[in-house]
Amino acid sequence: MKVIFNADDFGLTAGVNHGIIAAFKKGLLTSTSLISSGEAAEEAMDLALENPGLDTGIHLVLTDEPPLLSTEILSTIDAHNGLLPSRNRLLKSILTREIDYKEVTREWRAQVEKPLGRGIKISHIDSHQFVHLFPGLCHVCLEIARHYHIPFIRNNMIEPSLSKRLFPKSGSVRFLQWLGLWAWTRLITARGIFPLPKKLPSVGFINAGGRMTCTHALQILDALSFHKDFDCVEIFLHPGLGDEQTHGKYKHWHYFWENDLNLLMNEDLRKGLEKRNIKTVSFNNQN
Repeated sequence: MKVIFNADDFGLTAGVNHGIIAAFKKGLLTSTSLISSGEAAEEAMDLALENPGLDTGIHLVLTDEPPLLSTEILSTIDAHNGLLPSRNRLLKSILTREIDYKEVTREWRAQVEKPLGRGIKISHIDSHQFVHLFPGLCHVCLEIARHYHIPFIRNNMIEPSLSKRLFPKSGSVRFLQWLGLWAWTRLITARGIFPLPKKLPSVGFINAGGRMTCTHALQILDALSFHKDFDCVEIFLHPGLGDEQTHGKYKHWHYFWENDLNLLMNEDLRKGLEKRNIKTVSFNNQN
């Protein structure tokens, strides 16, 4: 079996950037997802070019962060004070059919083209708050992937029975959010909206923000090893230095970035993978 350790939010802040690079150079991290509109995106792209072995994907943004295009261009996306709308406002605009998906396409293409213009190859797509899987937006995401020949989209969640067993202490609200996401992704996959050639399960929603432990990670891999359809799994994390600037700006996330950084450098996790003959790979290299 193989595992991809992917770091979300590359470009969010300098502290997140340097935590990701440390996890790549000294730990088990093989891949990361770039926020093109993040305050430290330019630095992140410089670091990606300096570390070509770090597989880079795109972390599409349509909520809470600044867009790349002007808010005048994104007139139906309900941006305020230079920031994209909250997840609830975005969902409302989708359900009331007020959003213009052509505007979404323009913004997301800009987010993809920014690193491409720097010579960075994009191997996969995911998004902030999983908005790329929202109704309507999933079609835009698939069009983006096809247009830029991006082979992987985060869209396949593990079974809920598996999560109940592995995450008994997770909060009920978080679990219900995950259950809704799991059900929706199963539906759109069954309907052929994401006709991708490989089933690549992704794990990390319930224990996001520094709540994944070495024991959790190994239990997940042990459980998935019994699924014949899954020869590779993505575990997405949010490593960072845990600096005051990141904690201060994003304190409402209640994340512990340093925990995920420590996990990726955990020698017990490394030994556990070796004992199970589990190889760390990236989206670009799954051999």
